[in-house]
Amino acid sequence: MQASKILNLLLNVSSKASKIASIIRSEKPLVELLVEEKQGIEKNDRFVQDFKTLADVLIQETVRHYVSVEIPDIGASIYGEESNKFTNVQGETITVKICSSCDETEKLLVTVLNGNAEAAALLATAVHSEATSLTVQTEDVPVIIPIEDCGIWIDPIDSTGQYIKGKLGEENEYGMFEDGLQCVAILIGLFEKSTGKPILGVVVQPFAKFISETESWTSRTIWGVSFNGLNKTSFEPTSEASNTEARIVLSKSESEQVQKALSTKYKLDFASGAGYKLLATVLGLSRAYVLSHRSIYRWDCCAIHPILRAVGGGIVSYKHTLQAARYPEGELTEEDLHALQVSYTKASGAIRNRRNSFSDKTESLPGIIAYRSAADVLDILNLLK
Repeated sequence: MQASKILNLLLNVSSKASKIASIIRSEKPLVELLVEEKQGIEKNDRFVQDFKTLADVLIQETVRHYVSVEIPDIGASIYGEESNKFTNVQGETITVKICSSCDETEKLLVTVLNGNAEAAALLATAVHSEATSLTVQTEDVPVIIPIEDCGIWIDPIDSTGQYIKGKLGEENEYGMFEDGLQCVAILIGLFEKSTGKPILGVVVQPFAKFISETESWTSRTIWGVSFNGLNKTSFEPTSEASNTEARIVLSKSESEQVQKALSTKYKLDFASGAGYKLLATVLGLSRAYVLSHRSIYRWDCCAIHPILRAVGGGIVSYKHTLQAARYPEGELTEEDLHALQVSYTKASGAIRNRRNSFSDKTESLPGIIAYRSAADVLDILNLLK
C-alpha cells in the first residue's frame, strides 16, 4: 500500500483524536466525572495513583475503528495501552466501541456518562466528524509498505496525569516544558511485524500552544517515515551544531547515580510524559532522553521511533545497550546500535547481536536511550559504563 495513503489515514484519525481530547478537557466537571483509577495489572507501580479516562479509551477505539474500516487486514494487529472497558460512576462496566452511526455511538456514550446527553453528543459528533488534517502526496513519501505485515501501537493520551490536572505549563529558556498540558501527546506508530522495526509515526500535541487572547489552544502534528531507504519528516531537523549546550532530558524519578554520571558532560532537563521527552529529542531541544528503569512501553515509543530514525537517531534498550557497551570487545559501533534498536513485535523472541541476547515477553521495556546522533549515544554510554 502507498505510504501516503496510510499516512493520510493516520493523520485523519489523529485529528479526530485531538478533537476528542480537547472537548473532554474543555469541561472540568466532565474530566472529574471521567476519571477512573486503574487497578490490578493495568496499574503502573511507579505511581500512587494512575488514571484511565474515557478520553484514552475513546481515542484508542476511534483509531482502531477507522483504521480497521479502511485497512481490514490490519484490524487484528492494532495494540493499545488501554482496554476498551470503562466503569461509570454507577459502577456499570461498558464496552466502549465506535458504532456505525453517530446516533448509536451517542447512545452508548450516554450510558458511559451516566445520562449526560450533552457530553455524549459532543463526543459522538467529534468521533464521526470529518477531521481536518494535513495531506501528504504520494511523491512526498514514494514507498510501498507491506500493510499485511504491519501492526500499530497506540498511546491515546500520553501523560494522562498532566491531562487530568489541566494546568498551563511554563516554557523554560530552552523551549522545553517541565509539566503542564503542553506535555500531553497522542501517539500512533506503525511497525513491521516480521522484523519489529518502526516504519511510520504520527504524534499530536493537542495543547501545543496556549493563545492567551482567546484562552484557547492550538495543536501541533508531526510525522515521520523511515522505511526501505526513505527517511522523511514533516519538519526540518535542526542542526546539532546550532545547539550551544549539550542537554539531556530525564524523568523526574531518574536515579541520582545516572543523573550524576550524565551531568559531568550534559546539562540536565526534567519533563513529564515519555512521549513529550521523546518529542523534545526529535525537535532538537535535547540531545537524548535517558531512562534507566522499567516504566516505559512500546506504545510510548513506536510513534516517535521512526521519526527519530528519519533524522539519523534511534531508540535503544537501556539495559541491553549498556550491557553491550561493557562487554570487552572494544567500542560499540553504529552497526551495533542498529542491532539494539527497540523492537515492536508483540511478545518478541530473542534479539541477538555479537554481544548479547535477550527475550522480553512483556510490553514493558528495560529502560531506553533515545538519541539524535550515534555520537551522542556512544558518549552517553561511556559516561554510564
